[in-house]
Amino acid sequence: MSDSDEGLKILASVESAQRISRRAFMGGSVVAAFSGSILLSACSTSTGGAASSGAASPTLEDQLEFFHWAQYDDPKLFKKFTNELGPVTHIDTYTSNENAITKLVAAQGSSGYDIVVPTGPYIPQMVANNLLQELDLSKIPNFQNLETVFTNQPWDPGNKHSVCKDWGTVGWIVDKSQISTPINTWKDFINVAMTEASGNVSLLDAQNEVMGVYFWANGIDWTTTNPADLDAYEAWTLQMAPHVKAFESYPGYQFAQLGYGLSHVWNGDARQGFNSFKDPSRYAWGLGSPNTELWMDNWTIVQGAPHPEAAYAFINFILDPKNSLQDLAFHGYNTGITGVKEAAQAAGIPYLDMIFFDPAQLATMHAQEINSAFDREVQIFLNMKNAAGA
Repeated sequence: MSDSDEGLKILASVESAQRISRRAFMGGSVVAAFSGSILLSACSTSTGGAASSGAASPTLEDQLEFFHWAQYDDPKLFKKFTNELGPVTHIDTYTSNENAITKLVAAQGSSGYDIVVPTGPYIPQMVANNLLQELDLSKIPNFQNLETVFTNQPWDPGNKHSVCKDWGTVGWIVDKSQISTPINTWKDFINVAMTEASGNVSLLDAQNEVMGVYFWANGIDWTTTNPADLDAYEAWTLQMAPHVKAFESYPGYQFAQLGYGLSHVWNGDARQGFNSFKDPSRYAWGLGSPNTELWMDNWTIVQGAPHPEAAYAFINFILDPKNSLQDLAFHGYNTGITGVKEAAQAAGIPYLDMIFFDPAQLATMHAQEINSAFDREVQIFLNMKNAAGA
C-alpha cells in the first residue's frame, strides 16, 4: 500500500477507528530505527550538551492548548511550565490517533489546538493533509538532548514536523497469589488465560495488540495478510473470548482493585501498577516473548496553532533533562534523552526494568502496520468483544 493510500485509509476508517484504543496502529518503518545493538545501546551520543529549559521566543502567548492522550504527563510539569514561562495550559483528550486526525481534519486549521501527540507512522498522513506545521528546530535548542537514535525517523526525516516524546512496548502483569503456572511467553499467557486465569483476565482494548498475542505465540509475522493466518486468528479469538473478563487499555494502576489474575498491559501502565501495589512481591511483570511490540509517540505543532511560540517553548521545556526525568518517573516510558537512564538510576526511580530494555530485548520488538488486512482485523476484534460480552 502506498503512503497516499495509507493516508486515505486512516482518514476514511472513522467508524471502526473510534472503537480502537490508543495503540491500534504502528507503522513497520520504526523497526529500522530500533534494530541493531549499536542503535539500541545506551551509549548513543547526543549532538550536544543541555540547553536551558527556558529558551524560547521572548514574546510568548499567554495560553497553550493541547490535544493529547489522557494522563500522559506529570501534571506538576504543566504548573511548572506556567510558573516559569507564563502560558496557562489546557488539555483536551482523544482515545485514538484516528479520532485526533478526524477532529483536526474537520476543523480545517481552526481547531484552536497548539500541540498534538501522534504515534509516529501517522505523521506522513497528517503532513499530507496539512494538519501539522513544519518545525523550526532553532526554537527548540533542547532538541540536541535527544539521543540520535530517537531523531530522524523514517516517518519524519530531519524531524521536519515532530520530536520524540517517548516510546514503549507491551507484556503482562500476573497475580502470583492466584496464578501458579510460570508465564514466560505469549503461548504461556494464552494457556494460563484459558485455564487458571479464566474469567479473570483482561486484554488491551486494542485490536492490533490482541492480534499480536496470537501471532507472536504462534510464530507468525503479525503484519501477515495471509487469509489462512487470519482465519486461524479469528477462530482463536472466539475460543479466547469466554475467558476474558474485560478489554481494558490501562489495567495497571487498577489491577489489584479489580482483582485480575492476569492482564495484558503496556509497560508504563504496568509500572504504574507496581508503584501502587501494597505488596509488589505478590505480582510479576513479563515482557512479551518471543516477540512483542514497539511504538513511539511524538510532539508536533498543529497547523493553524493560535499559540505557536508557547508550543515551541513547551516542547523545549519538556526536553530539558530534569523535566524529562520527572515526566519519565510519572508515565514510565523512555523519553530518549541522553543520560536519562543513568539519571533515573541515580534518582532511585523504581522498576527501571519496565522502562529501559537491553539490546537483546529490543531486538524482539516489532512495529505494526496498516495493510490490506486491516478492516478484517478490526471486524475480528469487534466480534471477539461481542462474544466476550465486553
